[in-house]
Amino acid sequence: MQRNVWMAIGFVLLLLIGVFYVLSNNQVKSEREKEIELNTANHNFEKVLAYENDYMGNASNMGNLFNNIPLSSYKDNIELDSDAFTFIINYDTTSDEEAEKAVIYNATAAFVLVKNLEVINMRFLNNSYVVTRENVEEWFGGDLKELIDPSMFKEKVQKPLLKSEINDWLASYTN
Repeated sequence: MQRNVWMAIGFVLLLLIGVFYVLSNNQVKSEREKEIELNTANHNFEKVLAYENDYMGNASNMGNLFNNIPLSSYKDNIELDSDAFTFIINYDTTSDEEAEKAVIYNATAAFVLVKNLEVINMRFLNNSYVVTRENVEEWFGGDLKELIDPSMFKEKVQKPLLKSEINDWLASYTN
């Protein structure tokens, strides 16, 4: 009888270890998948449409938007200046070519989704980029309304960012 009890306990322990192992592997895989999804090449713009808003003064909405677009894993603190319609975001990383692509992608997404946002200041440890709605609209030849369609955003923002040099974009976007 005692042997059967110990065998049952051993079986339950093995089962629990197996379940723990599977769950921990899934969590690591999920974090890796999220990291892959949150770069300019793979980001799905449709997933952030929920953050569309007429007003940039909602800190929670702005924070959540920037939690779900590229560079989110490096996001430090944010500031809102509702009087100047300016959003300031600090990143805990240095800027490089991938970060610069994300600056363009994120600024465009934010201006498309947040209607009264006029300026975004993205601060990195080694650099800062000030992007204006006016510059982004000029780059796209006018109003950004058509970019709310995820397929248009992908065609006019995401794909060209992956194919071309970003220096022209960055120079036109930033002040």
